[in-house]
Amino acid sequence: MITAVTTCMGRRKHLELTLPRMLETFDKVILVDWSCPEGSGEYAASEGASVIYKYGEKHFSGSKAKNYGAKLVTSEYVAFIDADTMCMPGMHKELELLTGDRKMVLSARSYDGSDVNDTVGFLVCKTDSFWNVGGFDESWIGWGAEDIHLRGKLFLDERLEVVRLGPMTLGGIAHSNTLRNVNREAPIETTAILNHNTLASWFESKGISDYVTNPKVQDIVFHGQYPSHSD
Repeated sequence: MITAVTTCMGRRKHLELTLPRMLETFDKVILVDWSCPEGSGEYAASEGASVIYKYGEKHFSGSKAKNYGAKLVTSEYVAFIDADTMCMPGMHKELELLTGDRKMVLSARSYDGSDVNDTVGFLVCKTDSFWNVGGFDESWIGWGAEDIHLRGKLFLDERLEVVRLGPMTLGGIAHSNTLRNVNREAPIETTAILNHNTLASWFESKGISDYVTNPKVQDIVFHGQYPSHSD
């Protein structure tokens, strides 16, 4: 069984598009309502998702919210999928074929080897493997980085093999940095370089210099260009 964890704080419009497909794809979906001002938890519960509420939060933390939801996962496998990520028909069967004890399943890359924006947060692995590496590091501030860091821990510490979904299995809802920055403690423009440097230092501690180009970790790092538009 695979339990998916998704989170929401001000992304209900995205969730209304993606949650029905998540419920078709995974055996169980846990929605973390991280003090969502739009009532995402009530909506998700009405659709059949399991909902956990975290009240009193002023800012969204992807790491904290995902760990909060993962604590309720009792199935063999856990999946992390963002509210702006769309599961396509046939994904459930594909995951049955791809998952395994020593594997982590990531979103597909494009034909040119680049990652598709808004799908990089997707990951499936054994629930035990996720907790063996301590889950998500909750110290990250701002958007992103926690997903690549988790991949790194699973790859370098837990020694999981990387497998990729097929190119037509998962899609992302494109949107601007303005929306990414909503409810964040600090905007991407402020935290991007800091998070990159923090990630680089962590990889260095594992013997991986210049993680962006180092061939040892090319299966797990981000290939492409982070969204820069802010409309």
